[in-house]
Amino acid sequence: MKLYGIQLSPFVMRPLLVARAKGHELDLDQPEGGFKSDAFLAISPIGKMPLLRDGDFHLPESQVIAEYLDAALPGPKMISADPKVAARQRLICRLADVYVASEFGGVFGARENPEGLAPALAKLATAMRYIEHFRCDDDAFAIGDSFSIADATLIPTFFFFDFFAAIGTGALVEANPGLAAWWARAKASELGARAVAEQTAGMKAMMAQRAAAA
Repeated sequence: MKLYGIQLSPFVMRPLLVARAKGHELDLDQPEGGFKSDAFLAISPIGKMPLLRDGDFHLPESQVIAEYLDAALPGPKMISADPKVAARQRLICRLADVYVASEFGGVFGARENPEGLAPALAKLATAMRYIEHFRCDDDAFAIGDSFSIADATLIPTFFFFDFFAAIGTGALVEANPGLAAWWARAKASELGARAVAEQTAGMKAMMAQRAAAA
């Protein structure tokens, strides 16, 4: 198996974490010519990362890849056999994708468009309340008593709350005690610490590349 993408992306890190939690490592690469090249678009007209290649089978979309890996690879299940727990795990992934990831554009673009920061932070604060509401503070992990697809989704997303803490995102985590406690445990874990280190390295490389091009 090979995964196309970069570690900085939370959508790429999600299937990487699922595979690692199951005891496997995925080869990570970038397509020759980039994600908009004719060769890449021929196998995935979406033209975005991540894309999983498993032999002659190609699969886009982070959540779909993560669930495929959970079904295809041996190891601990990342989605509970309990239908209610499984639904909550998938719900956390959905909330992160629809209500959190969509608003980080305003955070990333704050330097060029400072007026966009406050609305983005407000929407992120609302999204965090959604996630806090549907979690259970008694759960040791994002949902339930073991690492799941919900943790694999939230860990690389919460990296950005820490990275941009100076402009207000850190306070959004602290405003939700259950999530704050989960995040402290998650980023101190072996899987979480490795993901954060890799995303940090990826962010530094991207910033250095942009500085060199300026």
